[in-house]
Amino acid sequence: MLWSTGLITLGIAAFYAIGAYASALLVIKLGLSFWLALPLAVIITGIIALVLGLVMVRGAGFSFIILTMIFGIVVVEAVGQIQLFGGWAGFIGIPHPDPLPIPFRAPIEFTTHPPNYYLMLFLLLLIVLIFNALYTSRIGRAWKTIKLNPHLAQSLGINVYRYRLLAFVIGSSTVGAVGSFYASYYQSIQPTVFGGWMSILIQLHSVLGGLSFYILGPALGATIMTFVPELLRITSVIEPLITGALLIVLILFLPSGILGAVRNLWVERKFPRPDTPILAQIVGTISTGIRNLRR
Repeated sequence: MLWSTGLITLGIAAFYAIGAYASALLVIKLGLSFWLALPLAVIITGIIALVLGLVMVRGAGFSFIILTMIFGIVVVEAVGQIQLFGGWAGFIGIPHPDPLPIPFRAPIEFTTHPPNYYLMLFLLLLIVLIFNALYTSRIGRAWKTIKLNPHLAQSLGINVYRYRLLAFVIGSSTVGAVGSFYASYYQSIQPTVFGGWMSILIQLHSVLGGLSFYILGPALGATIMTFVPELLRITSVIEPLITGALLIVLILFLPSGILGAVRNLWVERKFPRPDTPILAQIVGTISTGIRNLRR
């Protein structure tokens, strides 16, 4: 979502941690139900994002990247040092979501994988529907205009700062909701889980799938980066090397992501350029990758 307004963040994991720890504290310390802790965690994450965004979003660009990265580091260190959050040991034994009553049927217990899977699927579909509604609304059109050219958007009467702040708050709140589910599903959280690598990995998912495809791109990238390491687990010693090399090759030779490459091939096939054989197109793609490698 932030990419659609021209912003890149390295603090996603920090809001992931805020949502997870807020939900865990509400359930363990205050004895609230997960179904109440989840929306409260989203609200808490959104308020923190709003306060931080009032300052961070003004410095869009490289300064925004650095500020979000620093914030991610501070959150991990602060959570590890404060005993209220369990210190570096974190929380263990976080309760599963409370049973969900169903009329004329036994309540759904979230103590096994299938109910949690369907709960995760429901949250995913809800997020997709909300995001799709946003991207097809006036807000989404404003975001796309800002990404295209912030100065042009400003000249058209679009308040770039407010729309970027809105994207920052909505995106952070969504990550907080996922963090809340993560805490209840795994029943334990530690600060080291939410390090800087998680933020980078989430960004790689989007880049791999295709940044121009705001919903399908991250979904495809996350799917690939979930199954590829699992398939390579038989060679666990070199699995990180193979996965890393695969990512580098894809990013260099497919800068628009997998879906972007498929779209470009479809356009070329539907509207072929004259005097441009397929071999020349392949050579051009390889040359682009080599030039990116030399930079």
